[in-house]
Amino acid sequence: MDSRHGQGDEENRLLWREEDSRKVLASPIFDVHVSRRSSPTGASGDFYVLHARDWVNVMPVLRNAAGEECFLMVRQYRHGIGGITLEFPAGILEPGEEPLAAAGRELEEETGRGAGRISLLGKVSPNPAFMDNWCWTYLAEDLSAPGKPRLDYLEVLDAVAVPVREVMDGVGRGELVNSLVMVALLWYIRRGPAKV
Repeated sequence: MDSRHGQGDEENRLLWREEDSRKVLASPIFDVHVSRRSSPTGASGDFYVLHARDWVNVMPVLRNAAGEECFLMVRQYRHGIGGITLEFPAGILEPGEEPLAAAGRELEEETGRGAGRISLLGKVSPNPAFMDNWCWTYLAEDLSAPGKPRLDYLEVLDAVAVPVREVMDGVGRGELVNSLVMVALLWYIRRGPAKV
């Protein structure tokens, strides 16, 4: 399906033109810009845009002692909501880093495991209304034996194996409230179960 739903002049009637942009806030994970833009109808206004670094989600799959298909996930405190969430290993890309390399690095840093195979499931814009970054989701298979995680100074988390059925049943409740986890699950369902 073509997400543009139009071609040529039909599409151009929706495009806004940037007249000016200025940075109003800088932080380690995003910058805020005010962008002056005008529409094809002549309307103009200021729009706030977060220039954020791209990030990756990694969906590691394995089987537990009972033979159930599981995701290797991380539990951690999230400052935005002031609570603990259950998520996939994830993180921002380092400058110049490719998404695939970031996926492998984040998996090892947060879980202490490597992957024999990492494959791209898809990429999404987390919030195109005011953010300009992308999130890549990767499936990690053939996991290595557990090693020692290499967490950042301010990271505190637990890696836990959670049966896939429990994750699917728990979406949107309790600790499973991160929207990008839900997007990752959609990619996973569309692809079909991993071979673990």
